[in-house]
Amino acid sequence: MSTNGSIYLLNDGSAESEQGRLNRQHRLFDDIMQNDLLPPHIASSLNASSTPPKIVEIATGSAIWLLDIAKTFSPDAELVGIDFDTSKFPSASDLPPNITLRQSNMFEPFPNDLVGKFDVVNVRLIVFALKDGYGIELVRNLMTLLKPGGYIVWTETGPVESRENLAHDAHNCQQSGLRWHAYTMQALTSLEPPSQAWFKYQDVDFRFAKKVGRDTNMQYYLTQAGCVDCDDKAYPSSKQLFTDKKKDWTPRMNLQVRTLTAQALTGIVKLGGVEGMATEKEAAELIALCQDEFVDRKVHMVVTRAWGRKPEVS
Repeated sequence: MSTNGSIYLLNDGSAESEQGRLNRQHRLFDDIMQNDLLPPHIASSLNASSTPPKIVEIATGSAIWLLDIAKTFSPDAELVGIDFDTSKFPSASDLPPNITLRQSNMFEPFPNDLVGKFDVVNVRLIVFALKDGYGIELVRNLMTLLKPGGYIVWTETGPVESRENLAHDAHNCQQSGLRWHAYTMQALTSLEPPSQAWFKYQDVDFRFAKKVGRDTNMQYYLTQAGCVDCDDKAYPSSKQLFTDKKKDWTPRMNLQVRTLTAQALTGIVKLGGVEGMATEKEAAELIALCQDEFVDRKVHMVVTRAWGRKPEVS
């Protein structure tokens, strides 16, 4: 299932700056998802088990999710982070003894010592890395890490989606039993008041996704790959404007959008670009416009988390 040539955009900058971006992003998404690092029923079942949980995170990045989930379980829980790019890994001295980080490619068979070992596979925000046509095989590869009855938990959001893909997803949701809102997540990211810079960025990102074959129909693959008991939940970011976090929520979201657009536009140009966004000068101009406009706007997006179980052995 090898993907020939990475389409991942968000690798520009130093390891330190990338760690900072990933850690800020995690805090935002954790707040949006009500500080539930896993779906509550899955976390409860792990805590109620007579054996220590074994959890692996794919595309772990800075391992910030693992560091947080470690605090919710006993020290004998076994936690593993996997990433193809190890540059964002924290040093081993900054990790508790029960967290191990390893290099591996999620599109290739995993090492034998990891196969069939885990209660949960957690994967987040790989929309910028997954090519069209690889989704089902990716999920099947992730399922090899699970014990029978173990869960895949998959969280995504994104800037754009096409009308054709939304219609395609509506059909797939009906077929799979998942709710429709899980697949509108990428269509509804917007800024208030409207931003010309954001409209331009969405257009560039959409055209680049089509050019490189980036997948925009993702989480329904859980059912298509053979998972059972699949479900999902959508979390609108705007709810935070009505909580005790409202005071600093808008600045936090604007910082994240500024960082995302700068990283993505730089990456798009490095990977060949599209018409109107093919040179460093064109990227710099739109990045500057984004920096000016994304200061105090309300950012409306939906984060969706889907999950499904590997069937029990019959």
